[in-house]
Amino acid sequence: MRRWIGGVLLAVLAAGLFGCSASGPRFSEMAGSMPSLGENEGRIYFYRNSIVGMAVQPDVSVNGQVVGTSRPSSFFYIDRPAGTYRASARTEAEGTIDVVLRPKQTAYVSMSISMGLLVGHPNFERVSEAEGRKELQSLAFDDVFASVRTVKASADAPPAGAAAVSTAPAVVSKPVAPAAAVATTPLVPAQPPTATAAAAPTPSARATASAAPEATPFAKTSLNDLRLLLQANR
Repeated sequence: MRRWIGGVLLAVLAAGLFGCSASGPRFSEMAGSMPSLGENEGRIYFYRNSIVGMAVQPDVSVNGQVVGTSRPSSFFYIDRPAGTYRASARTEAEGTIDVVLRPKQTAYVSMSISMGLLVGHPNFERVSEAEGRKELQSLAFDDVFASVRTVKASADAPPAGAAAVSTAPAVVSKPVAPAAAVATTPLVPAQPPTATAAAAPTPSARATASAAPEATPFAKTSLNDLRLLLQANR
């Protein structure tokens, strides 16, 4: 009976530990492929290698920004420009640590949970590089907050190969009114002015015309009479 109870407790403890810890690759598996640091950047590893207080898993903030969770048997890291950073975690009490980061430097911070009145208290401790790398080897990478851990100097620059986006206001072309239809009726050449019919002679004109022969001395003289007149004149 005791063996059975002991086996159940062990199974429950193992299940709780597995469910509470990270499931990423081990540090020993990914150490060779870690991204390189920029010229003015440093790296901080946070890790927790103890199962004490495994149910207590507070979020870890750096300068007020959540960057990870204190999970048993796991680690995470952040890359930041050189400077001073304050890491903190809170349950019923708050634990903090200040880390001065120099360019190209890697810092190691061990996390743990100590006994508290109602809930365990979070603790941080800066350790040497040799100790930190040794304890990291068997721990699993916790990448839940990977999107906020790495801060690169070129974060605001557009990705290589991205098309440049024009910021000039778009010019909206106005619709052009259709051109007026061109008459396709062939042009009719102008006809030359026609001769105006001769106006009928007025009565006065007719009288003048008829009187003209009477004014002529020989208008009503016959040919014989003309001969006689010519001979008489001789």
